[in-house]
Amino acid sequence: MLALVAVVETGTFSAAAEQLGYTQSAVSQQISNLERIVGMPLFERPGGRRPVQLTAAGELLLTHGRAVLSRVSAAAADLRALATGDRGELRVGTMPSVGVKILPRLLREFRAQWPGIEIVLRESRGSADLIRAVESGDVEVTFLDIGPYATGSLEVRPLLEDPMVLLAPADAPEACLNAVGITDLARLPMIGTRDPGCRQIIDSAFTQAPVAPTYLFRSDDNPTIQGLIGSGLAYAVLPRLAVDENDPHVAVIPIRPAPPPRRLGVAWQSERRPQPALAPFVETAADICRDLVDQWGGLASSVSSSDTS
Repeated sequence: MLALVAVVETGTFSAAAEQLGYTQSAVSQQISNLERIVGMPLFERPGGRRPVQLTAAGELLLTHGRAVLSRVSAAAADLRALATGDRGELRVGTMPSVGVKILPRLLREFRAQWPGIEIVLRESRGSADLIRAVESGDVEVTFLDIGPYATGSLEVRPLLEDPMVLLAPADAPEACLNAVGITDLARLPMIGTRDPGCRQIIDSAFTQAPVAPTYLFRSDDNPTIQGLIGSGLAYAVLPRLAVDENDPHVAVIPIRPAPPPRRLGVAWQSERRPQPALAPFVETAADICRDLVDQWGGLASSVSSSDTS
């Protein structure tokens, strides 16, 4: 197709050969091959120095040929962008709590910096499932709870220490307190979480209480838990990241002594070559977590890039 377009643009086979850096016989051979493929002549050849003229078949093929070359050029540009990390997709594993305060801002800021990268999300309620997804290559990077799960060869970047807080109905007596103790919590009707990481932290904290808490039921859905608390049904201990603090129907109260925080991080497969967009994605997530810590007034702490596990 390049030879066809060059002959049309220059008017002669010899000028086309000079433009393309070919010999004239090579251009003639390419045009002859095209004519054999389509089964009819593409040029009228008057001979001598007079320019060649397209036949009707040549005119039709030229239209398609230019479209093909345009697509090839676009493909080459996309491949160059892919090689430099400006195009492609980044498959990201995420959890419900990340979707409330981290993910919306993260996607907005990352897409502003890398508009050619499509973020493909895989959502799961369990870190173990997301770790397996990274190990199998289904996702390239994932958020996860650090601690309760084996991460094998994955590289883990800690992002945030997420404090456990009490959620109480807004009109409950505890709503006006600056903090509440574990002993007092154990006497309240509770809604529990099924998440293994959070459940382990909460159950460990309640070992300090003289009595075990009474759970009305457990749920994996944080908005459902918060809605039931807002209705006055019960109380819950949840990581602060999972809480909608703008909900007027609930109060968010620190716990003293504070239970160990949930440790949030991101992980990727260190044995694979990461695409260029992965590191900026992780750094943007880290910046957002640092901002959250500032908003929370020191009740949580972010983790520097040098702290890895």
